[in-house]
Amino acid sequence: MKRKIIQASVLIAVTLLFAGCKTATNLIDSRVYVPEEGGISFVKVTDETKEQITPNIVKEMGRLTWWANPFMSFSMEGKNMAYLRNSNDKSNIFVRQLTGESSAQQRTFTGGVNDVAYSPDGKTLCFTRDNNGYCAIFTTSATEGSVIQQVSSPNVRDYGPHYSPDGKLIFFARNDGGNYTIWSYDTEKGTVSNYCYGLSPYPINNEEFLCVRRNSQNNYEIWRVNYMKGKESIIMSQEGRSFTTPSVSPDGQWILCASNTNNLGSENIDIYVMRIDGSQLSQLTYHPGHDLSPVWGPDGKSIYFLSQRGTEKGEYNIWKMDFKL
Repeated sequence: MKRKIIQASVLIAVTLLFAGCKTATNLIDSRVYVPEEGGISFVKVTDETKEQITPNIVKEMGRLTWWANPFMSFSMEGKNMAYLRNSNDKSNIFVRQLTGESSAQQRTFTGGVNDVAYSPDGKTLCFTRDNNGYCAIFTTSATEGSVIQQVSSPNVRDYGPHYSPDGKLIFFARNDGGNYTIWSYDTEKGTVSNYCYGLSPYPINNEEFLCVRRNSQNNYEIWRVNYMKGKESIIMSQEGRSFTTPSVSPDGQWILCASNTNNLGSENIDIYVMRIDGSQLSQLTYHPGHDLSPVWGPDGKSIYFLSQRGTEKGEYNIWKMDFKL
């Protein structure tokens, strides 16, 4: 499983700014929150003693790298969450209700699943899956059965699918020898289209998307692309930092993302938010454990994310926090 994730999944690399410093792993403690996060409510959604979140999503070997594929997704009406879970060295999609005590329902049984996205109508799940060094896009029912349908070619490397708001397109990034470009699949016509350089596309509306691009310093920036008018603008870039996994709030006013932070002399991954135009960049999490893969809750008043907080060994769980700024 470890080998496959390194080769096939979208990992964002950031050069460590402080040579010889301790890694964040050595600073992990069992606190749910730290003083800088005072006033924010944190709720643990998954339990590492009952289910294992996919491992190896962060690596610290001279360079800090982290998972940049959509790790979880919510049905439009806000009742269910689809997420990745690891069992017997196989990563698959599970669906659970956001309220109540019902157990999670397994939706894929193949292993090697990298990401997940709900269709706008809540009936379908889209994902990519590793297979013999390649990674194609598949869809499956969000509620029943085990049949999966392959969407993209078997000899490509596609990642990070997201549906357009109207459900007619599935946007994704294609890796061609380390060069990422953004494509879409038309769910009605069965055709594919190529747009521009970048990865991690997140549709804003039916003519624009956010994406991530690597600059000359090997760090990642957030861009906004209007593919109908052919206009592009940079939203966020800072020297020595990478910004990844952008997503837009339900009201269209905020961008959520992950970035590298120096906490207590250690390079760490934390969650940030900014206005849709890139202004008012604000750090939301400060825990010495890594916080990453953030997504908006269906109501826009909460944020779900992966975190090592609350565990002594640094295991990952899905957490929920209030969005207050």
